[in-house]
Amino acid sequence: MTRASFWVLALGGLLVGALWFLPRFVGPPVLGQAILAVTFLYGLLLVMAASLGSQQHELRDAVWFLIPLSLCQLLPDAMLVRTFGVLNFPDLGAPRMQSVPWYMGGLWVAPLLVVIWLAELAHARSAILAMVVAALASVVVFGAAEYFAPSFKLWTPRNVWTVRGVAPYVLVAETALGVTAWLMFTQVQGRAVPVKVLGAAAVSVFYAGALIGSLHAVRLVR
Repeated sequence: MTRASFWVLALGGLLVGALWFLPRFVGPPVLGQAILAVTFLYGLLLVMAASLGSQQHELRDAVWFLIPLSLCQLLPDAMLVRTFGVLNFPDLGAPRMQSVPWYMGGLWVAPLLVVIWLAELAHARSAILAMVVAALASVVVFGAAEYFAPSFKLWTPRNVWTVRGVAPYVLVAETALGVTAWLMFTQVQGRAVPVKVLGAAAVSVFYAGALIGSLHAVRLVR
């Protein structure tokens, strides 16, 4: 993934910058539509970057694994909103699927790509180191996303224990998600797109189970 470093960092930085910029200058319903457009543009540019010759084959593998995974993540998000009532997505004007805005089907790509990118860089040394890096990167990347999401008006936790606005249960599950996503990536890398889609669906199902287990554990402790 070394050759993909520029695109991972540049496009990820542009996405974060846009998400920071938009709520400060536009409001609903234009805001939701703008976030959806920015998310789609990020995905499109990522696909184009991954198509730039054979040297970007690792990025291409990651993109065609993470896009289906990000779309699958709409279902665990909907579960948290509708079944458990511990997550809220403000109505910013974007189309929704079961109370979850469609742009969430693309926003999962960026943090997961950073986790896989860092883990793959470490994988050149050892698989154990890569797993540790995947776990640490997940804590940092998803922790930052959970912390800043309310100020970006993307989502907020509710009816659940939080620390400085971050719900520990979801950070535990997201750490497991990051590690599992990297492990699955190593298995589907170089395989056909349908295999990547099946792997993505399996990771999302695992994440849903991790959310349920972590949420119940936190409620028992609290």
